[in-house]
Amino acid sequence: MSTAVVQYDLDGEIGILCIDNPPVNALSHAVRAGIMAALDQARVDASRLLLVVCAGRTFIAGADIAEFGKAPQEPGLPAVIAAVENFPKPVLAALHGNALGGGLEVALAAHYRCAAPDTRLGLPEVNLGLLPGAGGTQRLPRLVGVEPALDMMTGGAPIAASHALELGLLDHLLEGTDVRSAALGYGRQLLARGAVARPTGARILAAPLTADFFDNYRAAIARKSRGLIAPGYIVELVEFACRHDIDRGQALERERFIECRNSPQSAALRHVFFAERACAKLTGIPVNTRAVPVKTVAVIGAGTMGGGIAMCFASAGIPVTLVETSRENLDRGLAVVRKNYDTSVRRGRYSQQQVDAILANITGTTEYADIAGVDLVIEAVFENMAVKQEVFRTLDATCKADCILATNTSYLDVNAIAAATGRPQQVVGAHFFSPANVMKLLEVVRAEQTAPEVLLTFMQLAKTIGKIAVAVGVCHGFVGNRMLKGYARQAQLLLLEGASPEQVDGAMEAWGMAMGPLAVGDLAGLDIGYRSRRDQGLESRSAKESALADTLVEMERLGQKSGAGYYRYDPATRARHPDPQVAALIEDIAARWQVSRRAISDDEIVDRLTLALINEGAAILAEGIAARPGDVDIVYLNGYGFPKWRGGPMFHADSLGLATVVDKLGALRELTADPCWEPAPLLVELAGEGRTLASISR
Repeated sequence: MSTAVVQYDLDGEIGILCIDNPPVNALSHAVRAGIMAALDQARVDASRLLLVVCAGRTFIAGADIAEFGKAPQEPGLPAVIAAVENFPKPVLAALHGNALGGGLEVALAAHYRCAAPDTRLGLPEVNLGLLPGAGGTQRLPRLVGVEPALDMMTGGAPIAASHALELGLLDHLLEGTDVRSAALGYGRQLLARGAVARPTGARILAAPLTADFFDNYRAAIARKSRGLIAPGYIVELVEFACRHDIDRGQALERERFIECRNSPQSAALRHVFFAERACAKLTGIPVNTRAVPVKTVAVIGAGTMGGGIAMCFASAGIPVTLVETSRENLDRGLAVVRKNYDTSVRRGRYSQQQVDAILANITGTTEYADIAGVDLVIEAVFENMAVKQEVFRTLDATCKADCILATNTSYLDVNAIAAATGRPQQVVGAHFFSPANVMKLLEVVRAEQTAPEVLLTFMQLAKTIGKIAVAVGVCHGFVGNRMLKGYARQAQLLLLEGASPEQVDGAMEAWGMAMGPLAVGDLAGLDIGYRSRRDQGLESRSAKESALADTLVEMERLGQKSGAGYYRYDPATRARHPDPQVAALIEDIAARWQVSRRAISDDEIVDRLTLALINEGAAILAEGIAARPGDVDIVYLNGYGFPKWRGGPMFHADSLGLATVVDKLGALRELTADPCWEPAPLLVELAGEGRTLASISR
């Protein structure tokens, strides 16, 4: 039997069901129907064992994303999995590549499982606001036990085949590179041993030894996955599996799956899934553009940012040279890098052998001449235009003609930096986020004359070093920091108008932000914004929205690093505590600026801060600084602690409804008389047409 995506053949006593649905053998309707047809044939032929295997580079890697949001077609995945599990002959699943989501659920229903040693196995549905909906919550714990199953499903990360074998998820690791042949050999061994069908769902699941296990696990996962419903449901379903048969468990699982699938959280997380993939697609460059190879890198500046950037490349196996003005500064920077890697060894992220190999990729120099032949230079010096331009003049005179010159700037005009060279087409912005060796986001700034191949090269290189890259245009602050300005301004105004730091931060954290805006300021250091305002020519305390922050800095309250900022910090634990001195200072500044104080609700705090992001984000889209609404969302999700389950500022605007957004902005304009609440023209236009921001995606 053969269909376009499923083939069935006999090899002696073994029937071979081969799925061939490139690129990842997704469980499309055609695959599901093909599996059922193959099972019908295998049920009546001379086979004694059925081998399920996949062609190409992977086992079934999950559902078909092209079917997301569409009406389901029969046979559904639960029916296919039930047919596999209840097949009268033993079923062996042979895994390779990735066995994820529905793919692993198919394998769980098989009676035996083998895999190539480099296979990754996982149930990542929680990352989309879902839970395994085709028996995964019921079968996985029956194979590996309660706690390992919960860890896999609530964490969403795949595990290695060797670990799966230890857990009992796999029965055998295959040898050699030909998965099909090796699996056939193992299948013949099973037949020789008299293997019989052994439905996973028939296994009895032992409850944990401690009576309060599930309560404790539920409480712990609630802290880690604040705001999400799927993790709690997964715990509920595994607990249910300890007390009931698989039929009842799967019935409840289906109810919970549908509830999650229909939730706003899952809609938001699915949006994020697609937006992350879309942001890698560049607009406005020729289709035949090709990236250029980057084999060696230099980083100018061995401070916190420069050292972190160097670590990104070294960890990816790319040789990198750190350049500093003095041997003292260089040695200090290299020592910090080594300390960071030593910490990773202590935490088990790397072995000492791995760290030794990574550190061998990092060298240091105080001479620009030593980097004349590198393929890419990233400048990471002080955020000052004159300083950066001087560095780029030196690089222009030193580096080879085809070297890419990148500036790690948070705010500055990349066009002006490029103009300091005779090769502006080779200049690109690379806004890494601190700490650069940890934070995933990278804003890749396309200047007016940046060559398409330079932009494409940096976008692809970002993936190589483990970053999520978003291409943005030139403006003060690009996407993330430009939007942050209005967000931070509202936090300051709310303090003067009557809110406390703990109320502002508490309201935003309860809404889902990783940290409130004032706590973030204390973490980053209030002196950073102070210096930025000074460099822009703004006099200290000359604006009411910066008067408090300026005063705190001049009192040497710089945030966590000085033990006090908007809060006081415990020197041992860094726990933050409200400070009556700051409360009195806020009242004094409000009086001096003649700001009338009043009671402010948490809802107003959330509205003002999120609407500030939305309004500026819409202006950014209209100007073409970001290509798509999803690009803005990815920036805020990965760089600014915006809750993923709310989808990002632009998705949140669509969720509210743009007409509602425009009305709320108008109400705030009336309440505050602040012109910042004038709705962005794009919002007014789309709201009037009954459209969404998503409708303008390119």
